[in-house]
Amino acid sequence: MLRANQKIYTSYAAAAIAVYLLFGPLGLGHIPFLPDGISSSFSHAGGNTRDGGIRSTSPETDKLLSFKASKIVNFAPGYTVVENLYWHNYSYIFVTDQPWHIPKHDLIANMHVDTRIPFNGHEEIKVYGIRMPPVSPEVKEENQIGHSILLDEAIALFGRAKELDSPMIINNDDNFVSHYYHWIGETFLGAWRTWSNYAWRTGLTLPNIKVVAFTKQYHKAEAPPGSNGANWWEDAPGANKWFTSKFFPGVSFETKPIWQERADSNEYYLIPLALIADRRGGHNGPSHAWKPWGDALRLPVSSDWLVNLRDRVLSDYVGPINLKKRTKPHVMYLERQGSGRELVPQDHEALMKAVLQVDEDGLADVTIKAFSSSIPFADQVAEISTVDILISVHGNGLTHTLWMDPGSSVFELQPAECTVTDYSPLAIAAGVQHYLVHETSFCVPEECPGRGCPGPRAINRDDIRVSAHVVTDQVRRIIRRMNKA
Repeated sequence: MLRANQKIYTSYAAAAIAVYLLFGPLGLGHIPFLPDGISSSFSHAGGNTRDGGIRSTSPETDKLLSFKASKIVNFAPGYTVVENLYWHNYSYIFVTDQPWHIPKHDLIANMHVDTRIPFNGHEEIKVYGIRMPPVSPEVKEENQIGHSILLDEAIALFGRAKELDSPMIINNDDNFVSHYYHWIGETFLGAWRTWSNYAWRTGLTLPNIKVVAFTKQYHKAEAPPGSNGANWWEDAPGANKWFTSKFFPGVSFETKPIWQERADSNEYYLIPLALIADRRGGHNGPSHAWKPWGDALRLPVSSDWLVNLRDRVLSDYVGPINLKKRTKPHVMYLERQGSGRELVPQDHEALMKAVLQVDEDGLADVTIKAFSSSIPFADQVAEISTVDILISVHGNGLTHTLWMDPGSSVFELQPAECTVTDYSPLAIAAGVQHYLVHETSFCVPEECPGRGCPGPRAINRDDIRVSAHVVTDQVRRIIRRMNKA
């Protein structure tokens, strides 16, 4: 009986192979009980079209897989994470067989973003679409996405590109970051949010940033005579370089002279993993709300996405600030008197007295502080990291909201007729409750008036008014809630 069954199985197998050999070249044959690798070896076709699926056996597939094609792996308007980004003479180049996956170019990178200088036909973004020739004479190349290129042509043109260190953050603007808020609180913050979302949605452990490139700006010390802050990326107190270096120990900063030399070489360059940050691209997004990170800050992230940066800044801290959590809530009034954007003197005095009364009543530890360039940034971050409730007039110091614990609160004092939403989004992004104080009232971001600040001096006034109790009454309510928690 056993031998009979074996004969039957052998006959069946022989018949199946015979049928496949007869019809296989027509794409009709399939041996269902043989493994794919064995079964496919009988096929003379260019790919598998069996009912079990399709797998290309074309040598061109192996070529494409070995070629470093460009791929956008994460995106928000103004912030683009790219695998295998090519660069040539100030053009960002995407080489891909899927050119329709590239977002609108003005959401990725823009020419001379803030100064609006024409660039004589220069293309900030170039797309090379890997395609076969058109199948009809009616196909018009000018209607295609990007420049059509055959795979072999792409390999010949880009295969020898010089590889640069990465991951790399590229600031594409020629202006507007030589200020702590504009670099750390705007451009970099949007980039970090997009990078953090990439980690959140993929579960990947992303490598640390190795290079921060300012392709169109100078180090302050190397800028040509007569240059000003628009031409360099470093701010006067040195916050931009200090914070970025603390975030990414050992990071390299590349500036305009390096990239100009690369442009002059006429070579093609490859950045294996790049994050392009473009201020105007962010402003072109649907949720910009007057700022470049309007869309980026809507990307989901882990709740500790900023705590990570704060911990890097404080990891080796040895200064005078005690980082240990206090037994009472810590309230800080970060005053700006004498800065040109300040409270009228009597309101400042009244606010100081009312805040100190909270301390005298035993409800909180109160600190009155004025940060300046004479106070090391490490001490500033250390102190802010211990603050539960921060009070300050609208200004650069409110960028420090980023280093507060989620669940903390910040009171921002502005003229009664102004709503300038520079810092409230930072608080929201950090998980900090924001209160905008308008002299005799306050509002939370979702209920505040629309952005605006009329008058010739706008927000830059030295006669801002505030009723002290408006702030301290709410501070006491917050402390009561904290004590019940």
